[in-house]
Amino acid sequence: MADKNLVKELMQGAIDVHIHTGPDVFDRLVDDFEAAKQAKEAGMKAILIKNHMTCTADRAQIVSKYTGFPVFGAVALNFPVGGLNPQAVDTAIRMGAKEVWMPTLHAEEYLADGSHVPMFNKVLKTRLKGMNILAEDGSLKPEVLEILSLIAENDVILATGHISIKEAMVLVPKAREMGVKKIFITHPLSPMLNYSISDLKEILEKGATMIEHNFNDTTHQMKHPISPGVIAEAILKVGADTVIMSTDGGQVINPAPVEMLELFISQMLDLGVSERDIVTMVRDNPARMLEI
Repeated sequence: MADKNLVKELMQGAIDVHIHTGPDVFDRLVDDFEAAKQAKEAGMKAILIKNHMTCTADRAQIVSKYTGFPVFGAVALNFPVGGLNPQAVDTAIRMGAKEVWMPTLHAEEYLADGSHVPMFNKVLKTRLKGMNILAEDGSLKPEVLEILSLIAENDVILATGHISIKEAMVLVPKAREMGVKKIFITHPLSPMLNYSISDLKEILEKGATMIEHNFNDTTHQMKHPISPGVIAEAILKVGADTVIMSTDGGQVINPAPVEMLELFISQMLDLGVSERDIVTMVRDNPARMLEI
């Protein structure tokens, strides 16, 4: 087991770019204020809060003001915000959103087997047809191009969400061509997506900026959790310079997000990831992407 004092030290200045907070349509362990206060008490530098169904940029501003701790928001392009909706993206960015996810729970790839996360089943409608970002000819849909233009113009983060590898391999190089500088591949090792090491290397070559690995993928919230060793192997083989460690935390059946990040750090240390690489992945890379 990694030394607890070392883990606490590595938490100083850490940034978690993927926390699910309440209020939400799903049960959450912490609300926006609780997540911010816990992160502040742990010595972290900032957090980014996520909701699959609504923009969090407005909430983030309020929490930042009243906690004195930097909280950022974002938007996920699922059906409640109009799906692949440029107006939703434009509004979210004007409200201060730092990240735009392609469809997550309403992505065609995710809904092809919606049982990956059992807690979502009570909210997701059966036989719901998910979104694919590609047109019939394999190119990106016009509305996706419009969204990419907004992201590039405002220099915010583009994240792949739960779209398929095939979709991501088309999205990433086009986004770079259009001037998007910050591209996250969201929890690619999750059983929902199943990127291989060669897939990770290929999508980085195509222009992805960061591979975002989430601790939640190793927990019993997932129907088929992966081993922490799978993440450690990917970090060691791909390199920490293009990796962000985050929690994807906030589930009622998991520890609080701060505890999840501590566990994530501890497990990666135990599996051979260096302290320097941990610092790169939990402090330096997210700070650079958020420009803080």
